[in-house]
Amino acid sequence: MVACTSVFAALARAETRPRYGGTIVAEIHHAITFTDPAEWPIQLVPLVYDRLTWLDALGRPQPALAVAWQHDPENRRWQFRLRPGVKFHDGTAVTAAAVAASLKSLRHIESLGGDTILIDAGGPAPDLPAELAGARYAILRRGTDGVTAGTGPFRIAGWQPGRRAMLAANEDYWGGRPYLDSVELQMGRGYRDQSIDLELGRADLVELSIEDARRLAPRGIRTSTSAPLDLMALVFDRGHSSAEIARLREAVALSLDRATIHTVLLQRQGEPAGALLPAWLSGYAFLFPTARDLDRAKQIISLLPKTAAHLTFTFDAADPLSRTVAERVALNAREAGITMQLAPGERSDVRLVRLRLGSVESAQALAEFAAATGFSDLLKPASPAPESLYASERAVIEEFRVVPLFHLPVTLGISSRVRNWEAQRWGEWRLENVWVEARKP
Repeated sequence: MVACTSVFAALARAETRPRYGGTIVAEIHHAITFTDPAEWPIQLVPLVYDRLTWLDALGRPQPALAVAWQHDPENRRWQFRLRPGVKFHDGTAVTAAAVAASLKSLRHIESLGGDTILIDAGGPAPDLPAELAGARYAILRRGTDGVTAGTGPFRIAGWQPGRRAMLAANEDYWGGRPYLDSVELQMGRGYRDQSIDLELGRADLVELSIEDARRLAPRGIRTSTSAPLDLMALVFDRGHSSAEIARLREAVALSLDRATIHTVLLQRQGEPAGALLPAWLSGYAFLFPTARDLDRAKQIISLLPKTAAHLTFTFDAADPLSRTVAERVALNAREAGITMQLAPGERSDVRLVRLRLGSVESAQALAEFAAATGFSDLLKPASPAPESLYASERAVIEEFRVVPLFHLPVTLGISSRVRNWEAQRWGEWRLENVWVEARKP
């Protein structure tokens, strides 16, 4: 009996012991065209590219390519000391000059020689180390063919734009060789197709819609949910700027029953949004109202010409959740006397967008939302201070040109063969310490 127990214990240890080798098949909805991290969803960047710092679950900057940093008393001039011996995937050494060239978009950056770079922020920047953890500050080297080389745990071994990428283990990764041999990334996959592939064992890591996550939960499918990272919002066409259109935008915003949509359609995932930035990031989202005022919406419509209360409305037809929410938005508007004609994929008066947070630094995240919605000229905070960001958001939202609806988390489905998965609050995929069991024949 003792011998049998020892055998079973040894087998159990073998099943949980990390193993080298194998491939994870991952699927995403986004179709990535270029090997430039500026285009990538935030969760993929750490697979191939490092930043000077990374953020832990509490939002504190931790060493990555920079092992230490210091600043002057004004928090304006910062020196970062680089990790020694790191190489890009093409074998080129990571030097202070190479890092300075990669981060040339910064206000002022220079190599001090050796392993040190200097960044002059132009003013007090106490949160600069946290800002540098953003995806847009990925350290890379661009080859003559346009393909970029990073320093992360995986390198780009194959690339079919918008369709498929093969990422191979970086044997010389400064953090130690990953357990996985490779990551196969399938792009442009619909949410329902991803969930089916997960169930059939054709994929190991997929993005799940709220509906599919709920459907798969009783079947024991493992999931991982991030903080709210997606902004779902209405964006009105800037070509329409008359006073009547401005009132119509306000009426649409007031007609929205976010509470019911959140409870019924979203199954209480995420949170109703009146602000562009989620509450966990800005700290002031609660100052923007989300309550419905149908009576006020009807009153506004009653003062407009009957021909004015008509809008064409588009959404991402490939996203089932966007379709469902768009239909309910149109129904809410109809209750106020507004006709919103659904026209998926076409140019329209208003569109439903779903935007992924690209940075956990408030000012940068707001700038990226502004660029994605076409209002960069209006969303120009005077400083990165919370009161300045709030004033900038308020200026756009009070004109109802962008109407935030919800902040939604990202939910991943994970196959049973994936081991040592660690959920990241910011949604990043940290696969360097993940290993997989061999596929069963």
